[in-house]
Amino acid sequence: MWNAFGFLKMTADPYTVADPGLNPSGVQQGWRASLSLDYSQAGARTLLSHQHYGPLRVQRPFFPEGGVNHTYVLHPPGGMVGDDLLQIHASVDTSAHALITTPGATKAYRNVCTQSQLNTSLRVDGILEWLPQEVILFDNSKLSSQTQIRLGPQARLISWEIICLGRPAGDLPFDEGFARFLTTVESPAGRVLHDNLLLDAKSPLIRSPWGLNQNTAIGVMLAYPGDINLRDKVREVLHANNLAVGVTLLDSLLVIRGMAAQAQNLRRVFVQVWEAIRPILLRREACLPRIWNT
Repeated sequence: MWNAFGFLKMTADPYTVADPGLNPSGVQQGWRASLSLDYSQAGARTLLSHQHYGPLRVQRPFFPEGGVNHTYVLHPPGGMVGDDLLQIHASVDTSAHALITTPGATKAYRNVCTQSQLNTSLRVDGILEWLPQEVILFDNSKLSSQTQIRLGPQARLISWEIICLGRPAGDLPFDEGFARFLTTVESPAGRVLHDNLLLDAKSPLIRSPWGLNQNTAIGVMLAYPGDINLRDKVREVLHANNLAVGVTLLDSLLVIRGMAAQAQNLRRVFVQVWEAIRPILLRREACLPRIWNT
């Protein structure tokens, strides 16, 4: 079957999300990096314990709004090439509240090998805001990205993923290459989302009016638990913007999908949605991470 963007949506899982265990064995080539983030509540603050292997790091946590833990995930090499493998696992305990973002975009560069891999596993029993900056697919890149989210009975989630096909502002188009973005969400009621997005630079769907219509930025934003009132609030925000963005309620999962000519335009709308729904869903006013202003 075909998904909302016109790309083939597989009914079977072609991949299994890799175990984010530290120091993967039996691998000799490419950067191997893993980061494990565990959040728990201690008194008035959410505390972080973490382990890492390879070039994935975190800065010290920031607390700009009291007890909420703002964490910045760093990837010092700045991009992925060859058969690089990055794995991130985050676990948020009941009563804990973490906001995780990145200081810059994740870049997939020209790849003459098989493919780079980016695996993310999120277990949410408390509150998680997973708000990384965009993934940029440079020409001739090959990327497999998998995100697996498991939601507990008391979980609250706001997350997004923004994908940029090349860098149009720098006249760097995405003319060759492919990428697959697999996202699954499991709630206490079962699987509520299985999204398998295939992007092939040679596909006519990239440029056709019935596909991306030459838009170079696409994204999906998730909010849980959602309801009709939250959906209507998002529609108010989207109505004020002249972008191809829509919202759907899947059981208790709110799904916002969009595309734009520039990633910054789509990200601006997602931030506006986040600012509007955060007080309702998380009972906190929006507090932008300082790194977004640098």
